[in-house]
Amino acid sequence: MRTLFEDTNERANLEDAQEKSRIALYLWLVAILAVAGAGGAYYWVSHRKPPEPPPVVASLDDPSQINQALSRFNNSIKAGNWEEAQQMLSAEALKRLETEKKTLPESLLGKRKDDKVLEALLTPSTSRTPSTLRVDCVYIFADNTQQIIPLTLVIENGRLLVNSW
Repeated sequence: MRTLFEDTNERANLEDAQEKSRIALYLWLVAILAVAGAGGAYYWVSHRKPPEPPPVVASLDDPSQINQALSRFNNSIKAGNWEEAQQMLSAEALKRLETEKKTLPESLLGKRKDDKVLEALLTPSTSRTPSTLRVDCVYIFADNTQQIIPLTLVIENGRLLVNSW
């Protein structure tokens, strides 16, 4: 026959076994969640898109930016796309066109406004101030005549724009 103390010990042993199995179950759940979380974090890091590089700051000291801006402007003129070329003008240049009451081809090319520009080339002749850069451009027309026009670049709204000619 059992005593009261034996029953109490037996009941405590049963409760301890159940408690141990619950603790083991919780530990397994925590371990599985940790492994799944680490796998999810690895997948997210390895498959996410890299961040966009910051935009390049416009500079009058960077020859590639200057060549790119002037080439876009000159290519628009060669193609006869004067609207696109006019979008590359600064506010001061647009104001100049308004006060002269001329279009961009009339103001830029003068008497040769109706002639086709076959080639627009940059010359090595440049001069600069702290806020502007002047580059001479040679425009070659269909009759093989040349006209040298100095273009002045400024930085406006974070872009290199043609300010005067």
